[in-house]
Amino acid sequence: MASEYSPLYRRFNFLPHNEELYHLAFTHSSYNGMAGTRHVDYERLEFLGDSVVGMVVSELCYIYHPDMEQGQLSVLKAQFVRSSSEADYCRKLGLPEFIKVGASFSKTASKNIALLEDIFESFIGALYLDQGREFCYKFVRDIFEEDIKKAKIDIKINPKSRLQEAFQADKKESVTYRIVHEEGEGEAKVFVAAVYFEGRELARGSGRNKKAAETEAASAALSKMSLPEGE
Repeated sequence: MASEYSPLYRRFNFLPHNEELYHLAFTHSSYNGMAGTRHVDYERLEFLGDSVVGMVVSELCYIYHPDMEQGQLSVLKAQFVRSSSEADYCRKLGLPEFIKVGASFSKTASKNIALLEDIFESFIGALYLDQGREFCYKFVRDIFEEDIKKAKIDIKINPKSRLQEAFQADKKESVTYRIVHEEGEGEAKVFVAAVYFEGRELARGSGRNKKAAETEAASAALSKMSLPEGE
């Protein structure tokens, strides 16, 4: 009997062992209201898929960029595991056509970057459990390998974004900023900002306004990681 996911199986040339995993992988929690179900969604699979993708991307960055230091590798990895990148891969694989969402979400689902990122990761999680480690590893490697092989660090991303993504590539924590000092008055006033990660101060920067001071702090932190500061 044909399955609604048969086109997916044919596209990637595999036979499912547990089709329920793919049902979960493509179901957003908003769909439960329409279906009369509870806790049937992709969130647990997304957790697993995120780790699998991160591991493979880290390995490929390490293998193909032996000249990069740790901080540079983190930033390069972040370029591939950020929301917009994974959403692009989700589209390239044709996964959005299988997504199940609630009626109120249906018109915007295919354009929702966060949702597409989640679906990409949950599908990888389903593959890992259903097809096994070796199949899933090769599948993910084939997705990323050529892009990572020819990739360079994107210097167009602003310092605050690049610093945030460098840390979130490995840990789902945010860097934070705090104004630690102010001096002068009026147009001569200067702000000093410090940037922190997990309570540890990374660097400081100063500027004529709070945003400029935070940007300088991010640039200083990137410099300590041996990274170009960007534009």
